[in-house]
Amino acid sequence: MAFHIYGNNYLYVDMSDLKTKLEWMKSVLNKDQFEKLMYRTFAETGRRAKTLVAKEVQQDYVVTQQWVKSQIGSFKLQFGGQFPVTCTIPLKGVKGSIGGRFPLSSPARSRKQGVVRSSIVKGQVSTMPSHMTNQGGNPPFVVNGVAFTRRTAERYPIVRVVGLGVPQMPLNRSQEKVEDSILDYTQKRLDHHFARMLSGNW
Repeated sequence: MAFHIYGNNYLYVDMSDLKTKLEWMKSVLNKDQFEKLMYRTFAETGRRAKTLVAKEVQQDYVVTQQWVKSQIGSFKLQFGGQFPVTCTIPLKGVKGSIGGRFPLSSPARSRKQGVVRSSIVKGQVSTMPSHMTNQGGNPPFVVNGVAFTRRTAERYPIVRVVGLGVPQMPLNRSQEKVEDSILDYTQKRLDHHFARMLSGNW
């Protein structure tokens, strides 16, 4: 099982760990049966992926499952090529704001000291850089419980300071758990459908 970000917009899911099992099943079934088995199994995995990813990500980050699911699009299946089937899941690149999606840690103390801290990873407090290099290069500051920074040396415009987005989370701290969860679900559905097909109950 491996995940790959393409253009920071897509999470590619290949099932290479199942290659030996799939090749054996393909030798047992006829072409039509094998294609049906592949489609049903990986379509179910694709539909379930939102829930599986959201559940694992929530264990590591201070986010809700609903927010994670809202940034995961509908899956696409592609047959053939290097792997028997590839499942592609689109992800939105919207990053959570500091003080909005990710709560500030002691906002009053942050204002006083000129330091902005936030809870992004569960059980940890993250300190924002003293200068927001990717958002203009100026220091962050807090207004009404939300972190901002200036885009230029002028007073305006100001923009919200942001943390991580959903595309980074499944490939960062949550990667191993997300991979294991999706692979486990896929194997269970594959075995289930294969057993039904052999028994003639499909």
